[in-house]
Amino acid sequence: MKDFNEFEDVFEFDPDSKYDHKVIDTIRGNRRALENELFFDKLLKVLSIDKGIKLYPPTSNDELRKLHRTIITSSSPDHHKQSLLYYVLKDFRTSHDAIKSFLKHFHLPEKYRTYMDGLWEMDRMHFAKALEFLTQPSLIPTFPDEILYTLIRHAPKDDFELPLAYYNTVSVPLGSSKVLEAYFLVLSRVSVSQAFYFARAQGGNSHMILLEKLISSVLTGSSGEARANRGVEMTNLPFNEEEEKCFEEYLLRGKGRTLNGAKDTVMIRRLATGQLQAALKDGGSLTGRKIDGLNWESLRSGIKSGLGPRSSVEGFTGQ
Repeated sequence: MKDFNEFEDVFEFDPDSKYDHKVIDTIRGNRRALENELFFDKLLKVLSIDKGIKLYPPTSNDELRKLHRTIITSSSPDHHKQSLLYYVLKDFRTSHDAIKSFLKHFHLPEKYRTYMDGLWEMDRMHFAKALEFLTQPSLIPTFPDEILYTLIRHAPKDDFELPLAYYNTVSVPLGSSKVLEAYFLVLSRVSVSQAFYFARAQGGNSHMILLEKLISSVLTGSSGEARANRGVEMTNLPFNEEEEKCFEEYLLRGKGRTLNGAKDTVMIRRLATGQLQAALKDGGSLTGRKIDGLNWESLRSGIKSGLGPRSSVEGFTGQ
């Protein structure tokens, strides 16, 4: 009867086996890319097997044996130990039969195998493949914040399909401000309206902090027609009184006042919502080139003419 505590029973395909140098380089390189912590490292840490982190990847057969011994002598339950050994076996290209034998003799529960398959693919930076495992309904999400953050950090430019798919499939708690803000910036790039309602749902200080980040994202995150369309969408959002105040404060007097088009955006919002006198009051200094025969000077003149005597607002300095 085989025993996973015996090195030769786990690595029966070659008891003298050691990691290929290319595999070692890949693992080390991926660890650096993943902010110096693999998901395997996270798991070892959670299971209080910190010594195993220094031994992975093992550079010799002796280190591989030490890693095996460190895992089996830990206080973790057997199915956790077996999960870690299953992960290690996957590093060997010639271990397919050994993995089949391992699963046959040690009866690793399928949900643990699926989870380790997902973490192994994450550590190899095969993110699409990883999600095939990590979004299985049978799994209780583990490291969901960290997985989402990794998917966001390594998403191709303007392609957030994987992080959005993961977030919408798994109950990601967004337990840290870092992960919350990273996800929100993705959402703001994808849909201004969705990001707005997401920010509103957070409540408290987070609501206004995220709203400011949305405004900044709209004014800095794109250019040309895309930026114009996003700007129009933002200026037509159904702000409540508190959100309206935050919007103007941020762009006229706060950190957002230096953003390109900050004051223009406030004026456009005021015009769109019928706040014509307010637009004239704070928009007196705006200039700009004509587009289709129209610029801020001609627009102010038209508004002032339409308002008549009502345009006599304190502080108005229009030409």
